[in-house]
This record gives sequence, structure tokens and C-alpha cells, in this order.
Amino acid sequence: MNEEALKTFTIGRPRLDDRGRIIVISDIHGNLPYLEGLLAKLRLTREDQLILLGDLVEKGPESLATLRHILTLRDKCRLYPVLGNCDFWHLWVDEMDPAGDERTLGYLLRQKAAARRGLILDMCRELGTELTADVDLPALKAALRERFAPELDFLRSMPYALDTEKYIFVHGGIPKGETLESAGPWRCMKLDNFYASRPHFSKWVVTGHTPVCLYGGSTISAVPIVDRACRVISIDGGCVLKDDGQLNALIIRRGRFSFDWYDPFPRARALTGQRRGERSAYIRWGDNAVEPLELGREWCRIRHVRTGYEMDVPTDFLYEKNGELLVSDVTDYRPAIAPGDVISLVRQTDRGWWIKKDGVSGWYSGEVELI
Repeated sequence: MNEEALKTFTIGRPRLDDRGRIIVISDIHGNLPYLEGLLAKLRLTREDQLILLGDLVEKGPESLATLRHILTLRDKCRLYPVLGNCDFWHLWVDEMDPAGDERTLGYLLRQKAAARRGLILDMCRELGTELTADVDLPALKAALRERFAPELDFLRSMPYALDTEKYIFVHGGIPKGETLESAGPWRCMKLDNFYASRPHFSKWVVTGHTPVCLYGGSTISAVPIVDRACRVISIDGGCVLKDDGQLNALIIRRGRFSFDWYDPFPRARALTGQRRGERSAYIRWGDNAVEPLELGREWCRIRHVRTGYEMDVPTDFLYEKNGELLVSDVTDYRPAIAPGDVISLVRQTDRGWWIKKDGVSGWYSGEVELI
């Protein structure tokens, strides 16, 4: 991203009042049903202060429809959107980074070839324009600016962070030992694994970007992290990016934190008990190279390359990339389940259920009754 483009990004400094609700949602990624489901639970009022903490679009199935729905929220509450690293398509449309044209067009064509969706692809589809390698980019961008002026103006208006009296809201984080200003927009938006370094701040810093499950140990948890020693809150529940992900909302009121969340998985009551497994591991994105030990139609026995840990996984969790065998995020964790516990059913297998209990994923081999 060139220097001229970076100058367009700002830091917002709104006056927020946590005597009412400050609601923070991050990483919607174009998943409109999840956003609608979460908002229905939250029941927004005009007094609510809703902060959307970046990555509103891309990766999910309905980027344009999601963005348009977000625009309507301005009539229902006090809305404060923040840019994420997936959101600043207005720079490309406004031709503020012409050197990136070829790179960006290549990305869009790869997304199209893989039948993936995104904001520009959604816009082209609505325009009736076929995106090809030899498309007339200046003409396309002019058409996008004319047809989608309200949506692009909204993106142009978004700051890359909010700095308030008690809280800082930023998509990726703040590099350890720096400030919003010294780090600058891109590093604050695209700061992977921010919480892993355990930075400390005088104000609460609320972030998304990195799914919270990636900070975990031997289990997959989508529950937001609140670290009172570091004064860091991380809320990305893996919506779209994780098959068992959820869309989280942080609710701040009078200095106290609570959460709500949405996923579409059916809820059930456990009919039989299950003891917690004696051991478990979590093989996660970025460290997910495996070796096959036994290959089966439904299940495979694998060994994690780095640690040597062995576990059984559903065969369709395996995939190849650049000649390397990888596995989707998986664990062999078996949570303790008591009869009557409410769980969410992610998928059924011939060995039981892949479930979530209180935001934590695992396996359950007992009987269930749908609620």
C-alpha cells in the first residue's frame, strides 16, 4: 500500500458512554445470516453504541448484501465502523494504488475461479460485468463508483481505529511497545497473533482479526478472551473461517464485560453422560502439516508432523496444498457431558457428534434430543 493511500486512513475519537451498552462485533466476513442472527439476539436500540471492528466483507457468501445491511444500522443505533484488512476496496476503486492493479485483479480472478465470493465480485455480478484478465479496469472502476456510491462512501469514511477515554478499538492490534500513530494503519489492521506476545496497555485494547481459538492450548474455543493483566480483549469467533465458528459480540456496560454470540447449529439436550477425555490436542491452521498412518473412507489415523501427536480425524478434514498434506482445525477433545446438558450439533459421524459446548468444540458419543 503506497504512502498516499495510507494518508487517507484516520483514527476516530468518539465520546462513548459505557453507562449504556457499547456493543462490539468483529470479523463478519460477509456472513449476513450470522449478523442478522446475532443482531436479533442483541435487540439494538437507538441508545446503543455499536462498533463494527473490521473485516465486514470478503471470504463469506454475501459481502455486498452484508455491507448494505450494515448501512441500515445507522438508523437503529449509534454506529462506529472500523476498517479491517479486508475492507478497503475503495482504494482500488478510487485508483489510489494503481501499482497494485495487476496484483488485485489476479486475486479477484483466482477468487472467481475458485467460486468464492467477495465485495468486488458481488458488485460486478450486480453490474452484469464479466471480470476477465483483459477487462477495461478504468471503465469498470468508473462504473463501480457510479453504481455503488453509498457503499464506497461508507468505506471511505471508516477510520482504522477508535481511541476513546477508556478503550481502544482496532482490528488487528497495536504492535508491542508502539502506539496507533507510530505503528500506522496497515500494521494495526494486519497484526496477526497480536495477543500471543501478551502486550500490556493502560487502556483496554479490543481487537478481532485473529480467531481466538488460535490462542488456545489443547482445545478449540471460540469464547472471547479477556486478559485483565494485559488489558486486552480478543473477540474474533472464527465466523466463516472456521467450520464450527461463531459471531461474537462483546457488550461493555459500566466497565463490566459480557458476551453474546450466534451460530446456526441446532441445539440439543444430551441424554447420556460422558467423562472428559484423559488427553487432547488441537491441530490448528498454520501448524497443520500431518502424515497419514491409516487411510479410511470415513476416518484416518494421522500424525502431526511437528509434535508427533497421533489422532483419528474425519477423512474429509484432510487436504493437500503445495504437495503437503494438511488437516483442517481439529481436536480429539472429549468434554465432560452430563445428562441434560445443552450442546450444539455441528456434524454427525458414525463415531458420534462433533459438538460445541459453551463455545468449546469437541466430540460426544452419546444420545441427543433436539430442542
